Amino acid sequence: MMYMSRREKGDESPIIFEDFFDTFINRRGSNGRQRSSENLTVTKEEFQKLKAKAENYETLVDEHKKVKTWNDQLMKELDDMKKDARNFKKLEEEKEKMLRSLLQIRADFDNYKKRQERENSNYKQYVLERLLEKLVSHYDDLIRALNLLKMLEGADGIRMGFEIIVKNFEKILEQEGVRPMEAKGQKFDPYKHEVIMVEEGRDDIPENTILEVLNNGYFLNSKVLRPAKVKIAKKSQLPNLNQKIEINQDNKIKI
Repeated sequence: MMYMSRREKGDESPIIFEDFFDTFINRRGSNGRQRSSENLTVTKEEFQKLKAKAENYETLVDEHKKVKTWNDQLMKELDDMKKDARNFKKLEEEKEKMLRSLLQIRADFDNYKKRQERENSNYKQYVLERLLEKLVSHYDDLIRALNLLKMLEGADGIRMGFEIIVKNFEKILEQEGVRPMEAKGQKFDPYKHEVIMVEEGRDDIPENTILEVLNNGYFLNSKVLRPAKVKIAKKSQLPNLNQKIEINQDNKIKI
């Protein structure tokens, strides 16, 4: 609707607006009810205020729509963040569970590795001991053969060559930590000696003294590789006849 100020025409009376406010009020009226078609008379100043309010209202409506859209978007992002947070917490729990499982597997593997190393070391030691036991048995055979050669006449060349073989064999055993056991004249020790024979009536020496070594014993470093087979002394089971025998008043013999 086009209008001109009556002040510009020299007329100070109020301006009458018909169609514009009818259309405006009908469009903004509550529940879409039609307003009265009666003329509405306002001043130009009031019209300017109403126009500013209408424009401000439209702006506020647009801003409200933008804010609502932004708020809806933020709420959606917040829901997504909450969902992500729950997923993240679940992932953290799974990660902790997997980490504990991994640490347990690693500890089990370390224990298995150490156990295998111990078993391998023990097995190697066992094999070495069995091999060295056979070697010392062969060494005893070599010593016996050498002693026989020493008894033969005219076999000096063979004996000297055999002695070299025996010395080389001794070096091999020594390099592996094998050393002979000194047993003769010592007291019997069940951890190092094996009794084969007993000689009774040896009252001149302490009981269980080793009289003779029947088969040499050997150490492997500080461990007994093979016990020595020995003959030990035992005191006489009968009383010494040189001892003075007395009979007390109860007719009991006192030595």
